[in-house]
Amino acid sequence: MRITDTDLKNHIEYTHVSEYGKYYFFKDFIISEINEEVIYNWESSQDIIEAAAYYYGEDLPICYISNRINKYSVNPIDWFKFFKSERNLNGYAIVSYSDNGWVNAMIEKFFFTSKMERFKNLEHAIDWAKNVNLDLKNNKCLNHNLLAYL
Repeated sequence: MRITDTDLKNHIEYTHVSEYGKYYFFKDFIISEINEEVIYNWESSQDIIEAAAYYYGEDLPICYISNRINKYSVNPIDWFKFFKSERNLNGYAIVSYSDNGWVNAMIEKFFFTSKMERFKNLEHAIDWAKNVNLDLKNNKCLNHNLLAYL
């Protein structure tokens, strides 16, 4: 299901379009829809990383949801380059609509060092992302309050 075919289109704050796909920016998560037959790797991800850093700030306090409506390839080893660049995400969700997509998501999970989940439903992925962000915000507030108390 494309984002633009849902009620989510009314909540998009910004849309970033590149030669690799469309990226929809929401309050604290991004949903990507990568183009058909793209080979997505570290180099091709630089455009969205820069756009997200500009929009949300350098520490990227967001979740990234990959809405895999098209068939394309991901180089999972490049996740190491992402983390080596000292960037981080609160979480990464993959929404896959095919069995092959599930297998690919399982392979990616081996290389991803933060929270990652797979979903068959976009709404469940969004709920998960919101909860991950909320939990992290609550933990930061709790830690801040503890430090102030000490």
